[in-house]
Amino acid sequence: MQYQTSLTRGQPDDEAVKLLQYYEHMAIEYDPRGYCVSTSEGKDSRVVGHLMRRAGVRHYYLHNITGIDPPELIYFQRRNFRAYEDAGHLTYDVMYDKSMWTLMLERGVPPMRQMRYCCLSLKERYVPEQGRAIMAMGVRKSESAGRAKKRDELEIVANGRKGKNIIMPWDDDENRRTFEACQKFAERRVNPIAYWTTADVWAYSEDVHLEQCQLYQEGFRRLGCIGCPNASRREREMQFARWPKFREAYLRALQRMIAARTDKGLPLYPHHRSAEDWFAWWIEDRTQETADEDQIALEGW
Repeated sequence: MQYQTSLTRGQPDDEAVKLLQYYEHMAIEYDPRGYCVSTSEGKDSRVVGHLMRRAGVRHYYLHNITGIDPPELIYFQRRNFRAYEDAGHLTYDVMYDKSMWTLMLERGVPPMRQMRYCCLSLKERYVPEQGRAIMAMGVRKSESAGRAKKRDELEIVANGRKGKNIIMPWDDDENRRTFEACQKFAERRVNPIAYWTTADVWAYSEDVHLEQCQLYQEGFRRLGCIGCPNASRREREMQFARWPKFREAYLRALQRMIAARTDKGLPLYPHHRSAEDWFAWWIEDRTQETADEDQIALEGW
């Protein structure tokens, strides 16, 4: 396998397997089901699941239903979960508490890169199905500047879901001990492909013949929620062209949001009096990159 990563400890897949095997005893101690693989069945979480099976460690799968994932990805995820169940693994599909449309109405603003309340509510919230399990995720540092600074192979959320996220490299003995001995009720996470590049993910998938969702072969580079503010304008335009009903759903939510702001006497952005105006403003890359977080928060509720 020829990977592009700068890791020098060994092949990144071997290192990921070693990481998972090293902490399996702790994973089982915290939850007899083993690791909880938080998966959308996109390319990164698919690789994490394969590494789990290859490592032979105990684990189960958890999928958060967002209501705004691509339909093809949903069908792919359901098929994969049936295969995992046939192989003896537990799987959980967890429904959201509040839909994206309800969240937009409650917040008074659409989700932005600087204010991704949708992630916290739809994908990153604690759910009873995860118990106290060590969470395994397909987070990669190369995906964004923020993740490069704030994510690593071992992580601790020190004081509950909203507490400080402590990151620690896998190859530091002191950090390993901290990871093992940290607060009893802190959430632990392992990100076995944290240092992989996108090229690594695709090379590994090809080498082990790991099937990935068909949408990647149709020009989609990432398969997050439809309309995700982290995606570029080009990517979101591709999404809304492919799934126009979601564009209509966002417009309806924006219209309800505008009506609620008007009823509460809150200002509208200049020249953004209609749902179409807000939508056009919202999908612009410049809007996502330069919108003032304090201003957005102030004008929400």
